[in-house]
Amino acid sequence: MSRSIGLYGGFFNPLHAGHQHVIQKSLEHLQLKKLIVLPAFENPLKKNSNSLSIDEHIKSLRSELPSPQIKISDFEHRHRITCTYEGLQKIQSKCSLDNFYLIIGLDQLGHFHLWDQYQWIIQNISICVIYRPRYDNYIENSQVQKENPELFMPNLDKFINNSMPCIHIIIENDGVDYFIDNLGYSLEDAVHSFCYFDEEGFVVDKLSV
Repeated sequence: MSRSIGLYGGFFNPLHAGHQHVIQKSLEHLQLKKLIVLPAFENPLKKNSNSLSIDEHIKSLRSELPSPQIKISDFEHRHRITCTYEGLQKIQSKCSLDNFYLIIGLDQLGHFHLWDQYQWIIQNISICVIYRPRYDNYIENSQVQKENPELFMPNLDKFINNSMPCIHIIIENDGVDYFIDNLGYSLEDAVHSFCYFDEEGFVVDKLSV
């Protein structure tokens, strides 16, 4: 299975320990070649004098996340992507979702069923859920799991090697209640390892892998 790219969205303003925790555990457990961090698109009509411009924000995140495994993308801002479903559809139109993981926090699993077109999402991309204390109830009792128990795969190796979209929860409690604000935001258009881009950032051809 060639799936080796993680997609992780959020505001990241500022980048905090919860984000760092998700990034660290994703890289540690998923054998990722690349983790794409996706600052969420903010409505330009809502002025905030304390907000960084997207260019400043990207520059700041790159300085805080210098690993060559991590790519910071402004895709969501350039294309005004407003939800995960929309971003994934754009990817799928140009590049197979079989190459990607969607990464979320355990707290997000609890209301994942409220995300736009969530059934489409879980049927089309593998999802890795990173543990967060105080949300243990969602490990076995989320609405998503009640409605789709067959998609949950407790064994990490089988999850990584499964050819079909599935869901795995990385349960690793270090006693710290990390705040994770991954709110189901949209996703990177694709990754240079798999796709060519034109100057506007759209995929124009798929690389052989």
